[in-house]
Amino acid sequence: MIFFFRKKRTKAVYILYMWKFLFPTYCLYCGKESENLICKTCMSELQKYKILNFTENRCKVCFHKLNPIHNECAFCRSRFLFFEKVYALYEYNSFTKKILIEWKYQNQRNLFYIFLEDLVNIILQEQPDRIAFIDSGKSSKKYRNYNHLEDLVKAIYNKVKIPYGGDIKKVKNIKQSKNKQIQRFFEVLNSFELTKKNVHIKKYIIIEDTITTGATINEVSRILKLNHIENIVIVSIFLEDIKEDSLWISYQKVNKKISSF
Repeated sequence: MIFFFRKKRTKAVYILYMWKFLFPTYCLYCGKESENLICKTCMSELQKYKILNFTENRCKVCFHKLNPIHNECAFCRSRFLFFEKVYALYEYNSFTKKILIEWKYQNQRNLFYIFLEDLVNIILQEQPDRIAFIDSGKSSKKYRNYNHLEDLVKAIYNKVKIPYGGDIKKVKNIKQSKNKQIQRFFEVLNSFELTKKNVHIKKYIIIEDTITTGATINEVSRILKLNHIENIVIVSIFLEDIKEDSLWISYQKVNKKISSF
C-alpha cells in the first residue's frame, strides 16, 4: 500500500514536470522563463510603485499626493466629493500599465492574485456591508469574454464572505481614456445606473482597476448616495496622480459648458 502511494505521487510529479517543460510560463515584463507571470526581479521593480504603504504625503480622502508647499489636496478642492475614502495599491504609470493591459485585455485572468492579499486586508479593516464592481456592459465584450473585476471580487468573497455583485452598470458607451478632465466630468453624468437597489447598507466598497481623473468613481458614488448609501469607499488597484494645473480649464469655459446643458 505504501509503495502504491509513493508510485502514484512520483507519477504526479513526473506529469507536472512534463507540463512545465511543454508549456513553460514567461515573465510578462522581461520575457524570461519564470514560475510566475511576473519574475522575482520584475516583481521587485513593481514594488517601487506601491503607494499603499503611505510613505508619501497623500490625501486621507482621495489618496492623491498633497501639494508639498501648501500641504493641501488640489483634487479634493476641485470638486464636491460623493465618496468618503479612496485606497490605491500602485501608482499608474508606463511600467504598471503593462499589468493592467495583460489582466484586462490579454486573458491573463490570474494576475489579480498579485493584489489579492492587500485588497483582502483593506476590506477586513473597513468591514463593509457589501462589495461591488462596475459592469462595463456590452461594449466590453468586444475586447474580452470575461470580466476581470468580477473574477477579482469573487476571489475576495471566497476570503471574506461579504456579499458582492455587479450592482452598477455602464449605460453609455463613452471611451474616456483620451478625454480631458472637463470632458470626462460632463460626459460621465448619467452614464451609470444601479442594477440592484440595496437597502440597509451603511458601508459600501467599490472595487476599481484604475483611477485617472476620478470622474467615474465620483459619478457612481453620487448615484449611490441618491439611493441612500451612507458610506462609500473606493478601492483601486492603480491610481494616476493628477497635476494640479490639469484639473480644470478657466471658469469662463466651464460656465459656457454648463449653459449648453
